[in-house]
Order: sequence, then structure tokens, then C-alpha cells
Amino acid sequence: MRIEGAPYVVDLSRPEAVPKGGGEAGGVRGAAAASRVPSFDRVEISSRARELEGFKRDLAALPEVRLDRVALARQQLQYGSYRVDPLIIAQKMVQSPGSSQGEVT
Repeated sequence: MRIEGAPYVVDLSRPEAVPKGGGEAGGVRGAAAASRVPSFDRVEISSRARELEGFKRDLAALPEVRLDRVALARQQLQYGSYRVDPLIIAQKMVQSPGSSQGEVT
């Protein structure tokens, strides 16, 4: 059985399944199988993928909690200077999750 389709070609035939010399079709098929050069799978990783992997490693090295921001918020809460802008909160609520517009600092 042979399955073909871009970009893959899969040959599921086994040497045991090929008839040995039993007529013209068997001889031609056996000769075609014998003349095939063994192929090897090869994987190439693009420079973009390597770059993304580096970013992923760098991101994993960062702490999950930004302690400097937490300390600032605590201090502002303690002294009563922390103010919430309802307009910014509303914008963040309707903003799509993947978007970075209107970032609050």
C-alpha cells in the first residue's frame, strides 16, 4: 500500500508482501523496490523557531510575580494614595485578551 499526498509519501509495503518472481508484475515491482534508495527523515528548525525558543526560556526565567509592582501597590494602599481609574478598568474589561493596547502602568 502506498499513500501519497503533499508533502508526505508513505510506503507501507513490506518485503514479505512482495511476490518473489511470480509473473511480470511481481518482477517489475520487486525491481522498483530494490532500486529505491533508503530515505531518512530530516527535521530542520528555522531560525525563527530557535529565536522563539530563546524567548520562551527567557520568559520562564522571569519571576511570576513582579515584586517591585506589588511593593509599590502595597505602599500606595497603605498611605491611601492608590487610585483606581474606572475608565481604564472598563477599557481593560472589553479589550481582547491578546491585545496590548491601553496598558496600565
